[in-house]
Amino acid sequence: MSLSQKSLEIACSILNYTAKRGMYPTVDEIRNFVGLRERATVYAHLNELQEEGVVDWENGESRTLKVLQTDYVAGEYDRLLKEKKNDYIYR
Repeated sequence: MSLSQKSLEIACSILNYTAKRGMYPTVDEIRNFVGLRERATVYAHLNELQEEGVVDWENGESRTLKVLQTDYVAGEYDRLLKEKKNDYIYR
């Protein structure tokens, strides 16, 4: 599975929001969390995540967006953060 950094960030934001608030975020809330301007861009990332089987939702229903592969998302996000941190280390 190969997800873009922004898609992974979106999946992680869904997990964090759900853990803190006890409900799933809206597309506009996700858009604000990850710093995107257009809802269409969020939908493009969500479609990528859905095609990979990482997230799912019920069409036409609000607040049904959930992460199906929580361990994968958390692990990949941790790996990404470690890679970024290593980029800043002077060698």
